[in-house]
Amino acid sequence: MIKINFYLIKLSTKYFFINLLIISAFILFLNLIDLSRIVSLENKKISEFIILSLFKLPSILNEILPFVTIIAVTFLLRNLINNNELISLRNIGFSIFDIFLPIGFTVFIIGLFFLIFLNPLSSTLEIKYESLLNKNELSPYSIKISNNEMWIKNNIDEKQSSFINIKNIDLQKMKIEKIKILQLSDKENIFIQADNGILKNESLYLNKVKIYNLSTQKYEIFNKYNINLNFNKNNILNSITNYKFIPFYSYFNHTKTLKKFNLYSSEIGLFYISEILKPLFITMLSFVVIGLSGKFKRNENFFRVLFISILIGFIIFFLKEIINKITISLEINFIISYVFIFILPLSFGLYQLNRIEND
Repeated sequence: MIKINFYLIKLSTKYFFINLLIISAFILFLNLIDLSRIVSLENKKISEFIILSLFKLPSILNEILPFVTIIAVTFLLRNLINNNELISLRNIGFSIFDIFLPIGFTVFIIGLFFLIFLNPLSSTLEIKYESLLNKNELSPYSIKISNNEMWIKNNIDEKQSSFINIKNIDLQKMKIEKIKILQLSDKENIFIQADNGILKNESLYLNKVKIYNLSTQKYEIFNKYNINLNFNKNNILNSITNYKFIPFYSYFNHTKTLKKFNLYSSEIGLFYISEILKPLFITMLSFVVIGLSGKFKRNENFFRVLFISILIGFIIFFLKEIINKITISLEINFIISYVFIFILPLSFGLYQLNRIEND
């Protein structure tokens, strides 16, 4: 039995990486076509074109993981059926669940590998990808939310910029507390500390301000002090779109920070739990595929089996998208949403496997 399990693990790994290579090459080719259009429009160098492609590859691999799993397990089952191995395994006492266990174990370990290694890598390279792609369209500001703080770099002009650190902010009234600002210019460098303030349009109005001139090493105190900015409330709200660039090991701390600034939403929670539980999710997908493909006979049309398996994959994908939209619009708890995404396909897979066992 141990030898059979190792054989199924080896075969599962082989089909997974073969299909991963083929599918990723196809999708990368489509991505290269799109990138070539951007390169030609923006007159980028060929070297930049190649680097952009490499930066995007880990993210592509991470996104296609569920579809690779579906197709790989389908081909694996086809191989077992065509070689009469599935029937032989059933004849020596293996149930369909026994056959699934080594396959599911392999898929889970591969998913875990993707989570631990590829997720952080894709997050890092995705940031570099966006930076390199848009380097000719640099924003006059950059906003980063991490470690229970908000950091904002504000470029006023070519000769003057500032770095703003905010501890607390009310995004509805745009009231800010515990503010530290470092202003750099060709004339003087100053450090500003304020108890509170308010962001209105593209100006920051500060109260109870202490200013330390780094050039003259002198302190000044003001009741009121205004600073011109290149960003507003909408820019801060839009800054949460970078939550997909966060590696999985930072999800918890990033969630705490977003909650502190009232930027957290069920959409973010659903994305994070989906990424963390992706190894379990693709294992469930392989379970569904075995339930669908395991009942086909040796002489049946394989493309029919493949079509049905891929169709089920697309149905699960659209199910996720629909539940995502409902979660966002109705502000449903993301855990409830994920339970629906996971349980419905799993129930279908159990039903199919029970049918095979009873036939």
